[in-house]
Amino acid sequence: MRYIFMCRSLTYAQSAARALEKNAISATIKKAPAGLSGSGCSYSVSVSQHKATAAAALLRREGLMQGKVFLQRDDGTFTEVFI
Repeated sequence: MRYIFMCRSLTYAQSAARALEKNAISATIKKAPAGLSGSGCSYSVSVSQHKATAAAALLRREGLMQGKVFLQRDDGTFTEVFI
């Protein structure tokens, strides 16, 4: 399972991923999964489930928490979460 942090642009996703990587949290930037973004042009940063709480705290502290957070299950389904 992975946690998906939605970002409104590629630039914000890159900033978020950079901040996470500087703090030893491995992050992957991807286009937002279909159906999770209203505009269709969003990007996301994903982290492992073990680092999700630390990632959320860091992104909030850095002012980079911009959108919804989703849990992506191993079967490919998504659930919005609040962490």
